Amino acid sequence: MGKIRLKFNNISEIVGTMGIGVIVLTDETLTRQISITCDEDMIRAFGLRMAHAPGVDKLLAEATGKLLKETGHMLEVYIFNLTDGQYRTLLIDNETKAVTNVRASDGVLMALANDLPIYIDEALMNSQSTPFDMAKTNRMSLPINALTDEMLQMALDKSIKDEDYKMAEYLNEELKRRKSKEA
Repeated sequence: MGKIRLKFNNISEIVGTMGIGVIVLTDETLTRQISITCDEDMIRAFGLRMAHAPGVDKLLAEATGKLLKETGHMLEVYIFNLTDGQYRTLLIDNETKAVTNVRASDGVLMALANDLPIYIDEALMNSQSTPFDMAKTNRMSLPINALTDEMLQMALDKSIKDEDYKMAEYLNEELKRRKSKEA
């Protein structure tokens, strides 16, 4: 089981949605990307870090990371699975071998705030990543299974409104598949 190191590339809000954003992570060669959905609180949190806002070093992610580093802890973020549109992610202490589950967006924020490495399972990267093109940073691809239920429903509603019934059928099937797994 291999793993691939990722790096934070960008975050943006999805146009036409209410507070849904996409975090873009790329491989180190800048050839492949994965996209992680997040809420508007995360969009704001990343914005503060990217703008180097005053006082950001006193926020929880930075303060916690600093404390852990000062006590000899070596952390990493590891994305290892995808279930119903949510990346399963661990925060791993390589010193003590302690592991805890975190939301993918929180793990990436912690990594960005503290210069921690981010890794993804190689098989997951191969199945979920899309080509990354520096010239087209205003456009991105998202695998349908990486969308949250809320995003799928919004896309379904838009497809029906736009009379794109083939896409609507495809999105509806994914929603049904997820609901049948819950039952």
